Amino acid sequence: MSDLKIELVARDELGAIVALITPHGVVDATYASAQIHRGEACYVTGPDSYVRVPVRAISAMGGSYLYANWDGTRRNNLHDLAAVRVRRFSTEPHTDTDVLEQSTRTGRVASFWSRLFGAR
Repeated sequence: MSDLKIELVARDELGAIVALITPHGVVDATYASAQIHRGEACYVTGPDSYVRVPVRAISAMGGSYLYANWDGTRRNNLHDLAAVRVRRFSTEPHTDTDVLEQSTRTGRVASFWSRLFGAR
C-alpha cells in the first residue's frame, strides 16, 4: 500500500470536504474514507513536502469525516488545503413558487443595479 499525497481538497457550499486532489487524480471523499476504513489506501498530507501526516476517517453522525492534523491544534488542517468550492444542485424538481421567488429576486437585483449605475 503506497501513500497517496493530498495536494488540495474541494469543499461544498457548507464547507464539507467532497473530493481529494492527488497527483494521480481526483478522488471522491466518501470513496477515500471507505478505502481508509478498509485499509486499502493510506492518504497523507502536510503543509509542505517535509511534513507528512496520515489522513484519518472518523465516523460521525452524517457519515465519515476526513481529518488530518499537522500543527497540533484541534482543528482539521485539511481545510487549509481547500481551493475549490463545489456547488451541489438539487435533484428535486422546482415548483412554481421557487421560480417566482427567483424571478422576484432577479428583478430586485436588476432594479438595484439600474438605480446604482443607470442614472448617469
